[in-house]
Amino acid sequence: MEAVPRSVFLMATAIFFLTCYHLLLFRHFYFQNPFIYARSEALEQGFASSILLGRSLYAGKLPVDTYYYPDYLALPFLSSFYPPHMASAWIATFLPLNQAWMLYAFTMVSHFWLASVSVYILASNMGAAPLTAGFASLTLSSLGYAMKQNSCIVYTLAWIPTFLFTASLQSSLLCGISLGMMLLAGYWPIALYVIPLGCLCWLLA
Repeated sequence: MEAVPRSVFLMATAIFFLTCYHLLLFRHFYFQNPFIYARSEALEQGFASSILLGRSLYAGKLPVDTYYYPDYLALPFLSSFYPPHMASAWIATFLPLNQAWMLYAFTMVSHFWLASVSVYILASNMGAAPLTAGFASLTLSSLGYAMKQNSCIVYTLAWIPTFLFTASLQSSLLCGISLGMMLLAGYWPIALYVIPLGCLCWLLA
């Protein structure tokens, strides 16, 4: 039986430990109270907007908000065209409201896992040792600013390391996809500043 390549073993080990850390960090949501984040802007704006989006998509039309946002589709931070957000919003139309919230919250929380794995891959590609890459992953994906209940911020931050990584690979297709996902996620105050950094990674690769 052929031995598993060391790089594959290290990646699998890293993903295992990052998943354990993720479950530990969000243990209250996963194991104790799935409604722990049902407050503030996440509940009153993010979740409500996702319900409107899902019901509109189910009806085969784009959302129109006649009560709160005069031009719903013109606001990037609502993540109206971000594929994972659209999918979870559409699936939520088949669920009771409480379960729809849990799906919305899981979609947001799972992006922290995506961010941690992406940072690890980015750091490893930059030549960092496994322990160093793991430390970078745990710290950069759990920054105070990143630990928000605003889904658009969480979505956007999760795609930044992937964008920088694909830019360093000089892959037009993957870089374009990650850039598009980052912009569709909707928090442009961060995304627009990252674009020049991605261009720099491409030029220095």
